[in-house]
Amino acid sequence: MAESDRVRFSRQHINARCKILVTYGLLVHLGNGVYDITREGNQYLGGELDVRDLKAE
Repeated sequence: MAESDRVRFSRQHINARCKILVTYGLLVHLGNGVYDITREGNQYLGGELDVRDLKAE
């Protein structure tokens, strides 16, 4: 996606999306716009976690 001319994202859009993922425990915010994926986030990416079962914190 980063190399495609057809997909454009602003930093604000990405930050807003990451904040949502933090509320569901899929990412953790480390500060300064840096996020790390959690165990649950990895499970989701691996198809092992159904996010419909998650609740926002």
